[in-house]
Amino acid sequence: MTTRDLASLPKRDVYRILSSLVVPRPIAWISTVDASGRVNLAPFSSFMGIFGPPMLAVTLGRRQDGSLKDTHRNLRERGEAVVHLADRPLLEALHASGEEVPPEVSELERLGLAAVPSLRVAPPRLARAPVALECRLNRELDLAPASTLVLLDVLVAHAADRIYDEALDCADASRWQPLARLASVAGPNYGVLGETLRLEAPQLP
Repeated sequence: MTTRDLASLPKRDVYRILSSLVVPRPIAWISTVDASGRVNLAPFSSFMGIFGPPMLAVTLGRRQDGSLKDTHRNLRERGEAVVHLADRPLLEALHASGEEVPPEVSELERLGLAAVPSLRVAPPRLARAPVALECRLNRELDLAPASTLVLLDVLVAHAADRIYDEALDCADASRWQPLARLASVAGPNYGVLGETLRLEAPQLP
């Protein structure tokens, strides 16, 4: 058994170790709009669903100079976002959207990604994304000088017909390959959902 005392390690080492152990992590692919109406699209390597009430929790880091990243700044200015989940056909576009570009550069135009209007929020949603969650900013919690936990209220959920089971009124995990982040050693590593298992309700002997 390999053991590491995270409290005694530099931040970079803590991230490398912990992010390789807490896997797989769903990727939040977030679209926001700034005060001028410009659309930003960026991936975040993990997020968590909170199901009562319907919310998402995302940790947003800062740039090396301490300034806010575009997604965080746009959330503060407009208070709205769309969180997408991507599948295998969108991996290359999702990965490329993580490149740092000036705010005036549209990732959607740069990557040739079509968007459609959202129902309740200003940021558009990606036409090809199998899942899109329209969200409104609920609150922020500073965790460290360069890290903020953002809580988002989920207002509307969109799911592609191909992954949705109308009889059960929910998505069927066996119908798609959602992307996940794995370890970040020697560059970002990704995974896709593979075999799914369905068991009966547990019963005591």
